[in-house]
Amino acid sequence: MNRPQVVRFAAFVTVLAVLLGYVVYHRTSPNATAYTTVTSQKKQSHSVSNLENYFVNYRMHRDRVMTQEIATLKALTSNPSISRSAKDQATATMVRDTQELKAETQAEGLLSARGFPLSAVTITKNKAVVVVGASHLSSQQIGRIANTITEVTSLPPQDVVILPKS
Repeated sequence: MNRPQVVRFAAFVTVLAVLLGYVVYHRTSPNATAYTTVTSQKKQSHSVSNLENYFVNYRMHRDRVMTQEIATLKALTSNPSISRSAKDQATATMVRDTQELKAETQAEGLLSARGFPLSAVTITKNKAVVVVGASHLSSQQIGRIANTITEVTSLPPQDVVILPKS
């Protein structure tokens, strides 16, 4: 990929991630109406909202940080007083960050499709951390999550950390 393509791709992924965060933030939970009493319904709705907010806020923060980092890296690559090797390193960092964000977004989408709509994934070159909106995960659920992450990242299962969040 040449530099303009990398920049366009990074901008596209950033916009896509922001749109995904917007959609997740504005969707309503079908589980919030499943309780019979008004009191437990309000309590559960509040708790689901707090959990959803955690994941929405996480994604929005991640997108903000990524946008700032890409802007900084773009400024470095366009600065004529920066050495060629520093520009190449900035471009490589931008490509790596964009690939990691793409993998995180893909993993979160697959997890949602596989029954884990509240999840956040952080991927680095040698580790993936998955936070799932659940108070407890069965070994079968942990296996499904780990398989999903290894499909997306090609990391071995021992390098996938899965954390329940309630």
